[in-house]
Amino acid sequence: MRITKREVDAAGARASGDIYYWDDKLSGFGLRVTPRGVKSYVVQYRLKGRPARRMTLGIHGSPWTPDKARARAEQILIEVKSGIDPVAMAKKKAQDARTLGFEAYAKRFSDECLKVEWEGSWEDAERCLTLHVVPRLKSRALPEIDAADIRAVIDPIRSQRALARKVWAVLNRLFTWAIEQHDLPANSNPMAGMKPPPKPADRKRVLSPDEIIAAWRASFEVGEPWGPFIRLLFATLQRRNEVAGLPWKELDQNRRLWHIHGERAKNGEDHLVPLNELALRELSERGWKRRGLVLTTTGKTPVSGFSRMKRRLDKLMLAKLQELADSRAEALGEEAQSVQLEPWRLHDIRRTGTTAMQSLGIPVEHSDACLNHKSGEAGTGAAKVYHLWKYEPEKRTAFEKWGAHLEQLVRGAEESNVVPLANRRA
Repeated sequence: MRITKREVDAAGARASGDIYYWDDKLSGFGLRVTPRGVKSYVVQYRLKGRPARRMTLGIHGSPWTPDKARARAEQILIEVKSGIDPVAMAKKKAQDARTLGFEAYAKRFSDECLKVEWEGSWEDAERCLTLHVVPRLKSRALPEIDAADIRAVIDPIRSQRALARKVWAVLNRLFTWAIEQHDLPANSNPMAGMKPPPKPADRKRVLSPDEIIAAWRASFEVGEPWGPFIRLLFATLQRRNEVAGLPWKELDQNRRLWHIHGERAKNGEDHLVPLNELALRELSERGWKRRGLVLTTTGKTPVSGFSRMKRRLDKLMLAKLQELADSRAEALGEEAQSVQLEPWRLHDIRRTGTTAMQSLGIPVEHSDACLNHKSGEAGTGAAKVYHLWKYEPEKRTAFEKWGAHLEQLVRGAEESNVVPLANRRA
């Protein structure tokens, strides 16, 4: 018989034991009917040198029709001819779904990789997975994820270039890590050969004088250890993670110098940061030590939770900006107006500082050196040592001028304040 809807509807059961009806057009394709009348489609096959095996395709009814079951049976029998065991493959897929399901694997990846390799930014990376990837891939097993799935994740956020690149980078690291852990075969990264989303346009955000004042004042209310963290960002102009993970051993109090080791620097190059008065006061306030971290809540790990802190800082800054605007309006006899805080990032502090340096007469190459921007001159051996100390006097001058400018700016806004900034506490 040929298994059709008419034949399936007419197929009867027997009192005991299953009864099978086999298709006479497609060998191995059949219909099973249980004593209770439950009808399901099956495929039977034999691999060379092995006993026959039988695999259930699905129970008759939506979505399994005779035609759909026949097409699936044909596909399985073709695989069998290629030496693939569909039962073993189904078991492997079920195992993968349990151990390599994306949502569960993303949690493992965060715990075992991101928190170790991306100490300063693992929370942002984990948030990218949670908000933009897991809702789409859900429990899909890693071996089943292909380039089309990746595009389905990236395309909806492609217009947000910075976010799209970040999600792309986190996903790419997840798959390369899975290969390193032997959870995926070599050369099985679905993102291999896929171009990352284009870079966002260069940011030009520079904090206004009022925003600098507001951020500095807000830092005294944002709580420990975030207040000192914000003030050190302003005083030193170094990168967020470099300040967050600052160990005491990199600091030389007598020489007033911070030596950022290459393994902690974004560009991999050692960097000397002359410490101005603002930075020295902030560090002295914390009590100079020989070991451990300058900023930590656990005593062992750098501070984290930047996003939560930034939201609180922005809220406090907006209130400070409003206070400044109200005071100015009152002094001028004008009606007070509500103010807004334009979106900004912690990284914008660096651009704000170097922009101010240039307005203070600091050459661009000196302000770039203050930020550890690569010049292509580092080389190796003695050349590296020379490059490390290159511009050290000029950088010290630049940081001192920036520190004096920053202190004058903030203290000038507080007419009655005669206490050094780093000693002021809200």
